[in-house]
Amino acid sequence: MSGRIRSYIGNRPIPGSGLKIRNVVNRPVLLSAAGALIFAVDQGVKNRIEAEPAGSLPRDMEGSAGRYARLDRYHNRGFALGRMKEDPEAVKLVSAAGCLSVASALCASFIKKGSIITQTGLSLTLWGALSNLADRISRGYVVDYLIIKKKPFSRIVINIGDAAIFAGTLITMFSMFARKERTDSGDG
Repeated sequence: MSGRIRSYIGNRPIPGSGLKIRNVVNRPVLLSAAGALIFAVDQGVKNRIEAEPAGSLPRDMEGSAGRYARLDRYHNRGFALGRMKEDPEAVKLVSAAGCLSVASALCASFIKKGSIITQTGLSLTLWGALSNLADRISRGYVVDYLIIKKKPFSRIVINIGDAAIFAGTLITMFSMFARKERTDSGDG
């Protein structure tokens, strides 16, 4: 086999073929699949919330989740907490630039074989941001629908994309801080 094929084909035999393959599910594929799932679920919930008849929202979530969260429909034309809502075109451009920046950082992390923790954080941030960017482009606003009933969060309406951005940013910051600590202490 040529060297190029050998770089893609590893040490595991394919039963009955005599060929050997590397593990098919690698980090980029796994994180992309997980991110695409977050994107799809968020878009599905947004579509369902948009289809709710007038007057049916807000309402408590069903079951025990109703003690903690309410569903509502809010059209956010700006960033978090409605910032810059008076300039939706600038919001779209900044959102697209942010997605491109995070995607670039994620690709660089894959190329440099970076930390799985950093890659997970960047992937969550990217796919959450892509879900919101898709809304901005297709609807002209982001559909937010989830209100946490506990203070200090009770005045904030979010969606799954927002939660992914928040969690991904925290994970990425933690990973970078931990890496800096290891470097400063001489361990890394």
